[in-house]
Amino acid sequence: MFKLGGSGLLILTLQLGCACSAVMAMDITQHNFWSSGALKNRLPDGSVLTEYYGESTAYTHPDVVFRVGFIPRFGCAPLITIKAAIAPTENRDRAREISDFNRTRVFIDELPVRFPVVIDEDRGKLSVYMNADLQRRITMRLKLDAASKMRVETSAGEAFQFSLLGSAAAMSSAQQHCRQHNPIAQQ
Repeated sequence: MFKLGGSGLLILTLQLGCACSAVMAMDITQHNFWSSGALKNRLPDGSVLTEYYGESTAYTHPDVVFRVGFIPRFGCAPLITIKAAIAPTENRDRAREISDFNRTRVFIDELPVRFPVVIDEDRGKLSVYMNADLQRRITMRLKLDAASKMRVETSAGEAFQFSLLGSAAAMSSAQQHCRQHNPIAQQ
């Protein structure tokens, strides 16, 4: 049902993310409309996968979050995700909801941005990952740093608006913490 391909980092992250047995959030800091923090996932083998992130909630949809994460285990490369907890309506089934997000269009300061996706579903929540190579994800992160707003549209016509004010500070903080990550202290 889900198309996986492109970024090995993304596939590995999805596989590890689904195998997590415990999740702990920490270090929430506000940056205008954005916050930054960290998630620690204890994996079945006992190791800990830590993700430092900057994120923002859609203006009118508190259940839709735009997140840029950085994972030390994967070189602190940006992992760009839209997370949505949207229940299917009476007239549409779950497969249709997923299909709608598969054709996501993204606009930064009203300019269209190529955003190829891979979708994961876990416990009624969709995670729409930017399925691109490292250079394209770094370029996307730089566009986010310099912009003021972002709009995400699904093929069903749903639109989610995000402020990017504070995104540069939140992502910079998250990436800095990622680069300073001490795995021994995180156990």
